[in-house]
Amino acid sequence: MIKSNRVLIVVILATLLLAALPFVGLNLYLVSFLFLLMMNISLTVGWNIIGGYAGYVSFGHVAFVGVGGYTTAVLLAKFNLSPIITTPLAGIVAALVALVVGYPALRLRGPYFSLITLVISLAIAAVVLNIPGINAASGIFLSAPSGDIHSSRLILFEMMVVVLLFTILCAYFIEKSKFGIGLKAIREDEVVAATQGVNTTNLKLLAFVISGGLAGIVGGVFSWYKGLVFVDAMFSVNISVMIVLMALLGGTHSWIGAVVGSVLVMVINEFLTLSIGSNLSQIIFGILLVVTILFIPNGIVGWIEAQMHKFKKKAKG
Repeated sequence: MIKSNRVLIVVILATLLLAALPFVGLNLYLVSFLFLLMMNISLTVGWNIIGGYAGYVSFGHVAFVGVGGYTTAVLLAKFNLSPIITTPLAGIVAALVALVVGYPALRLRGPYFSLITLVISLAIAAVVLNIPGINAASGIFLSAPSGDIHSSRLILFEMMVVVLLFTILCAYFIEKSKFGIGLKAIREDEVVAATQGVNTTNLKLLAFVISGGLAGIVGGVFSWYKGLVFVDAMFSVNISVMIVLMALLGGTHSWIGAVVGSVLVMVINEFLTLSIGSNLSQIIFGILLVVTILFIPNGIVGWIEAQMHKFKKKAKG
């Protein structure tokens, strides 16, 4: 089995190395790519708390990204509050929305839950679009963190580094806790877990709220990064689909799989987009998702762990 403690140390060191890269003359393209990479890792690791640990696959995770993004956008545009202050508030608002919609949604299971989360994300987007006074239809402009583009990107980059570290640490400690064990029991068999004394309703809801709150924090930084916020961009279903793809490809049983899947998908997607175009790359990703589900249902990390287990068993034999 892969030792998550050692992997955590490696990931933290790699993230700290990422934080230093903009100071060594990294060009703007690579800074932007690494920002989006960290963003997607954060979203996937946060999603995995409910989608992987508990086994409740949500296709509406982008709703919390959008809620967090618009919370930051409105507070900055209307009250001139810095996103450094409002980003945590974005996470709180997104968590509250997750609490409200999660209680009824989590009564459903399997594909019904996945479908209702998608519907909820579309409904929340429609609500945001029609809130009076914020002009969501025409877009909300967010002033840059600094006077020049390099300094602005640097500030946002370092904010996303902090968000990434915070998200990974949350997922790690949840995975190692009794809370995480309870979520995994729900994933394996919710009925049996309930008969064994696991409060399945509360654990699922708490996982959904934490997952939504983490997505809201990411959305707060992302909206500032975009500069001009539109509902179609902040609530794009493509974001939810990519999150699920990244998690499934890497493996949903651990936060490590979410990290691996995010890195692979982002690197492959960037290569394909630059070489053959975005439309064809999306088709390839669809095929990749089907292949993953059919041949490596536990993801790349799950497959590696299975091979390691077989190797050790043969060595002992």
